[in-house]
Amino acid sequence: MEKENAFWQARKDFLAHLHYGKGYSKETCYGYHSDLGIWGRWLDEAAKDWKRTTHTDAEQFAAWQIRERGVKPYIVSRRLSCLSSFYKWALKNNLAESDPIYLADKPKRPQRIPVWLEKEEQAALQKAARSVEDLPENIFGRTREHIKGVRRRYDFLFGFILNSGLRISEALRVKVRDVRVIDGVARSVRVIGKGNKERLVPLPEAFGQVFGYWLSDKPKDDFAFAKEEGGKAPGAHAVRAYLRRLIGRAGIDKKVTPHKLRHTYATRLLEAGAELVDIQALLGHVDLSTTQIYTHVSEDRMAGVVAKL
Repeated sequence: MEKENAFWQARKDFLAHLHYGKGYSKETCYGYHSDLGIWGRWLDEAAKDWKRTTHTDAEQFAAWQIRERGVKPYIVSRRLSCLSSFYKWALKNNLAESDPIYLADKPKRPQRIPVWLEKEEQAALQKAARSVEDLPENIFGRTREHIKGVRRRYDFLFGFILNSGLRISEALRVKVRDVRVIDGVARSVRVIGKGNKERLVPLPEAFGQVFGYWLSDKPKDDFAFAKEEGGKAPGAHAVRAYLRRLIGRAGIDKKVTPHKLRHTYATRLLEAGAELVDIQALLGHVDLSTTQIYTHVSEDRMAGVVAKL
């Protein structure tokens, strides 16, 4: 029992280190919390001491998930990556005797082409976000004007991600003062990303004009996408749900999330001739290998390349 309790306390301390020490978001820490919980319960069932596990244990854990639980290999790989971070921290703090992940054979992660919106689909989404014809006169005591305001806020939020490539968590944390506005035009946004790293992302001129005007009457200390003056921004779950409804209204037959809008931004950059290192900087990727998923090209661009043969 003491060994079991020691693991759960170590998990708690590790999560505190990630959140308060390294600046990881609550959403990211929740993922680590879940993955470590699965490992801890598996160790309990197998009667294994978490401090003395080996690479064989890690491989058995991976095989158990794939064969008995039907977990996809890329998710298993992510969980092993989480355990690797945990055990490196545990070794550094003299809490564990070995790192069971270092020598373990890990499931191959399939190379995935990211999902993004084609230009026509992007235009259809923006049209759906700006349409007010389908809005009800009244819902849950809210007037049509209030509902139009909500639709307008989401129109700007999704437009902001499509024109900046921010993660949804980053976009919702942006305050009015973080946006650099010159002569009424929003020129750039200051972002605090993963690991508490800061970056400055320029905004396109056309979007900057309308975004700057929209922000002009908002208090500097307010969240840019606050639900009401002085209030909070909507939660990420609410944003995803609203986007799903808009995607349906736009007639787009794809599973589109706010993160797919980030992929769309990267794709537009790639089509415009941006180098991977530029995309890496704009997206806030620490490792260039993360950015290399954006080596796809659009069908139009590919056809153009082939036509030159």
